[in-house]
Amino acid sequence: MVTDPYREPASRQVSHLAYSSVRRRSSVSLILVALAAGAGLFLAWQVSRPLLLIFAGLLFGAFLDACTRGLAALVPLRRGWLLTIVCLVLALGAAWLVVWGGTNLIQQADSLVRLIGNELVDLRAELQAIGIGPPQDGEAPRTLGQILFPNPGALFGTAFSAFNLASSFLGSIVVVVFIGLFMAASPETYHRGVLSLVPRARRQRIGEVLNEMAGALRWWLVGQLAAGTLIAITTWVGLGLIGMPGALPLGLQAGLLNFIPYLGPVIAGVPIVLAAMAQGPTMVWWALGVYFAIQIVEGYVLTPLIQKRAVDVSPVLTLAAVMVFGALFGALGFALATPLVATLKVAVERLYIEDQLEKGELS
Repeated sequence: MVTDPYREPASRQVSHLAYSSVRRRSSVSLILVALAAGAGLFLAWQVSRPLLLIFAGLLFGAFLDACTRGLAALVPLRRGWLLTIVCLVLALGAAWLVVWGGTNLIQQADSLVRLIGNELVDLRAELQAIGIGPPQDGEAPRTLGQILFPNPGALFGTAFSAFNLASSFLGSIVVVVFIGLFMAASPETYHRGVLSLVPRARRQRIGEVLNEMAGALRWWLVGQLAAGTLIAITTWVGLGLIGMPGALPLGLQAGLLNFIPYLGPVIAGVPIVLAAMAQGPTMVWWALGVYFAIQIVEGYVLTPLIQKRAVDVSPVLTLAAVMVFGALFGALGFALATPLVATLKVAVERLYIEDQLEKGELS
């Protein structure tokens, strides 16, 4: 029998066929994984707002849990009673703030908005006088109503949109509050529910990571609330002492915007400068001095104390997350970017870097 010297042996042909089959299966698997990942990302994008509201509810639950744990160290009661006391204190405190400062805050905010609106109109006129302002047809608006409603015929449409916005906002608050209350009332139930979805061999490790993520949320929120409250009070008092109009709403917005790292203090400084410009250049320098002094104390004293117990996230990662989440999800993304990145950082460090990469290198 004559054999072809150029023909490959049967064993090599079989190995080539097997290799080709494995490559085809691998390619199909990669395509399926890519399609599944794409479908998951698309689904997450479609339900991004509900997911962010759920995370906000978890964050509120972490705050209630932190308050309950702190009260438990002082009062030996069952968790249900402690949570009830915390909720009552928070509700009474909110009602007291509304009754005590509601009218004053509304009056100051209205005067402040009118002052800033007129200052913006004057600034625009000055820019137009030197040839760098935007063109304007007709007479420049001089009142806040003319600025907000340049077309009075569209007032009912604007009111309807505002009603829808207010309804959506109140509905979101109700969802966040209920999720937080249920989570804080029985965190162990939801903890066990999540662990029941994990293989038994991994439950202890996943439980440790979940506890660490919850601790990161608690300490971040407690620290931010402490810093925001202190900034709001000190800004209010400091601006009031130098005679700045609208010191209360300016301090309140400075404390609220402090929840947005790096960008929040800059944004909060803009209305302070605009309000001070109406009082003259001397008031601008005084206002900037007070605001910068408060921010320096917060950055060099409060922030290091907070970071001792909270998750340390790099400034670049934090700023990138704030910008990306803010661009994608608006105000809710701005507010929740930092705690979301902090919890994801804990999960990635423990479950991927430590459990997969480092243990894989050691083995």
